[in-house]
Amino acid sequence: MLLLTGFDVFSNFKKNPSWEVARAIEMEDVIIEKIPVSYEDVKNITRELLQKHKPQAVISLGLADGRAQISIEMVAINFMHAKKPDNRGYAPSRKKIFEDGEDAYFSTLPVFSILDRWHEKRIPSYVSYHAGTYVCNTLFYSFLYHAKRMNMNIPIGFIHLPSSEDMVLKRENRPYVKFNTMRKAVETAIEVTFRHLSSP
Repeated sequence: MLLLTGFDVFSNFKKNPSWEVARAIEMEDVIIEKIPVSYEDVKNITRELLQKHKPQAVISLGLADGRAQISIEMVAINFMHAKKPDNRGYAPSRKKIFEDGEDAYFSTLPVFSILDRWHEKRIPSYVSYHAGTYVCNTLFYSFLYHAKRMNMNIPIGFIHLPSSEDMVLKRENRPYVKFNTMRKAVETAIEVTFRHLSSP
């Protein structure tokens, strides 16, 4: 079973494609959970979801408004720093996520296998080496942190989605990727991850 997560709306956005795409996925053995945009909440929710579902893999989705392509993240860093507050009004400044955590964790998804398959399908995408310091990175890091402490040696990773076409209608020259393309990308990432799990 694979756990797929997407975020609730935040800031001035009226929708979040990470959740819209996640809930549009209809695949066997995929459980979908909506995540609040809250630093402190996700630090605990990640542990609770791992305990509840005991997934074989985790893929989390987030919005990266302004990016022109889908990006799969390689590194989660132990750092929180906000230019704008989360949905609970919290804006951490130069803080660690977990004091006893490593400085960084690498994604344990088959990142380059996913990227290669995306490119075979002509999906605009790249590997990103910085997931930022907002709640997306905190979620990514927290899943890896808790999995390590729970001795869960499973693929865990994060995919940033750009804005969808309907989000940029009144925002001149703002990049986007079509919703159906993003859905296909996530379905492909899940398929590649399942194949990775079944390989010897």
